[in-house]
Amino acid sequence: MVPLLAAAVLCGGLVADEAAARGKRVAQVPNGSAFSCNTCHTSGGGSPLNPFGLEIAANFLSAAGAAGDVRWGPELAALDSDGDGASNGAELGDPQGAWAAGDSGSEGEDQDGEAMVFNPGDQASTPPAPVQETTVVSTAWARIKRMVGAE
Repeated sequence: MVPLLAAAVLCGGLVADEAAARGKRVAQVPNGSAFSCNTCHTSGGGSPLNPFGLEIAANFLSAAGAAGDVRWGPELAALDSDGDGASNGAELGDPQGAWAAGDSGSEGEDQDGEAMVFNPGDQASTPPAPVQETTVVSTAWARIKRMVGAE
């Protein structure tokens, strides 16, 4: 009985450590805190990965498993992992994939080439202008702002 209890405690600790290690990824995508673990999972950490999470796990981690960090950038931002017509970047508020971990929002340039930071939590903030303004882009930005309580 004691060996079985010890094994259960050890396995429980390993699972908790792995979940905590992956929790770091919330801060490795723009506005990841708006959806928390649901950015990549269907129903919170530990649940199956959604299409975006599957894309990251297959192609955009610095190393396999819990040790890997998300490699966010223009390539991942340009993809439409969930097939809904909006790019990953548009859905996360960084259409160009210019955001880097530690930024408060996504970064772009204004018409004069000056750096700008976009944050869906800021009422005055708007996403970087895409090549062509579309209903999908403006709707996705509005949805992000609603999710963080800015509308």
